[in-house]
Amino acid sequence: MLDSPKSDHLELITLNDTIVSFSRLFANTVRYHHWHQCLEILYVEEGFGVAIVDNRHYTMRPGRMFFFPPFTLHKVMVDEQAEAIYRRTIIHLDHRALLKVLRDFPQAQQRLQKLSRHGGPAWVADVAQSQIHINHLLNCYQPPMNSESIASLLIGLFAMLPDDSDGAPGSSHGIASQVMFWLDENYQVKFSLDALALELGKSRSYVSRKFHAETGEKIHDYLNTLRLRKACECLLHSDESVRDIGARVGFSDVTYFISAFKKGIGETPLQYRKNHSGA
Repeated sequence: MLDSPKSDHLELITLNDTIVSFSRLFANTVRYHHWHQCLEILYVEEGFGVAIVDNRHYTMRPGRMFFFPPFTLHKVMVDEQAEAIYRRTIIHLDHRALLKVLRDFPQAQQRLQKLSRHGGPAWVADVAQSQIHINHLLNCYQPPMNSESIASLLIGLFAMLPDDSDGAPGSSHGIASQVMFWLDENYQVKFSLDALALELGKSRSYVSRKFHAETGEKIHDYLNTLRLRKACECLLHSDESVRDIGARVGFSDVTYFISAFKKGIGETPLQYRKNHSGA
């Protein structure tokens, strides 16, 4: 079953007793940066907006497909005028289970492995020229889907995608991208807006205002999300204590770290480690 994300939590999209969640509908967007522990495929059928991933901005438009690897921070913002017509397909995959299913299809297996590589880059493809065919393909599959069905869907979908080297370009020229790159390098230490503004050669108020305008979030909220994502990875892939992990990702006070983690993730750090370390 798919854990439903709560409005005040950063995640969780975790596949428990199934290998896929398949959703095609008109929908609002998640209005904050978030991540999943599985591969997400987002296909835009109608509507326009902006997707922020890998510290870059990508235009969302009909016929554009996004692949978000596990633990990749991303955010989707739909233009207000287009919210009523925004229609998308979202597929969340247990890529490890599907890699086994695709063992007799090495090309599809290799592509899935590359797209779902932990820590790998997101990939954005323009498939507008194949939109009629992709829509027909998606219409052929309805949940619930078993492993054979999703493997067949992926093989058909991959056949219509451009080469890996032909991903759509994103923009990294805005203030938000510069702020995100800076935070990626400095999230472990106490945040200083003065230091950030000095690095960018801008005023404090300009940096804060532009970041909010470009992302819809405050810098501190994005930084908190980034730190919690880093903490989740440490909890899953190391034996460090909660205190040490909190300090490593920028929380000087362990009590505050546990409180922020519980509020953002919905579980305490130890609960998260226990419930998801085998995921």
